Amino acid sequence: MDFDAIREKLAALAEREWPENWGAREQGETTDFYGWSHHYRMEPTASEHQVAAFEQAHGVTLPEDYRKFLIELGNGGAGPGYGIFPLGEGEEEQLPQELLQNLSTDFSLIDTWNESRLAVGRGDNDSIPDEDYYSCSVIAGAIEIATDGCALFYLLVVSGPGKGQIWFDKRADGEGVVPVRDERGAILTFGPWYQRWLDDAFRRWTGG
Repeated sequence: MDFDAIREKLAALAEREWPENWGAREQGETTDFYGWSHHYRMEPTASEHQVAAFEQAHGVTLPEDYRKFLIELGNGGAGPGYGIFPLGEGEEEQLPQELLQNLSTDFSLIDTWNESRLAVGRGDNDSIPDEDYYSCSVIAGAIEIATDGCALFYLLVVSGPGKGQIWFDKRADGEGVVPVRDERGAILTFGPWYQRWLDDAFRRWTGG
């Protein structure tokens, strides 16, 4: 990842007049609500010690491009959806312990997973209970790093053969967990995923 080039694009995207609040007047396809949520700003960087302590505590080594991102660019901030979470944090608070304690388990998914939920009062044979459908065990070996809102989370695989891959947890919409793929169908890893988001935002909002 070229962090100097990323900083330049983020700075260009940030240099706009942002409304203090977001209401009906600001809605529309030509407005940048997600950008407004983080103003394309990065949080202060994490230290090597902070990252190493997290890795040691959870028995993992973070994917290299994500690791460098935290240390050299920012420990959270501008990114897909509402932006990148600080390491170990989630939408509003610390990530669930059930998720963190399973980070060293190999991520088991290789393609879209969407086991049926159990419809209340129906009990279909091919359904599973809600508590199993939404269990953190489904995404063991991955960490939530960003959200599109409404409990829809981007995941970074940190353990197993898929280490570094980005997946999208859409279980809140009943659509399972899906890999994020590039134009050729390959599953994106953190660096290319972030760069694709940034390039798309730069083209759309600056005309660059």
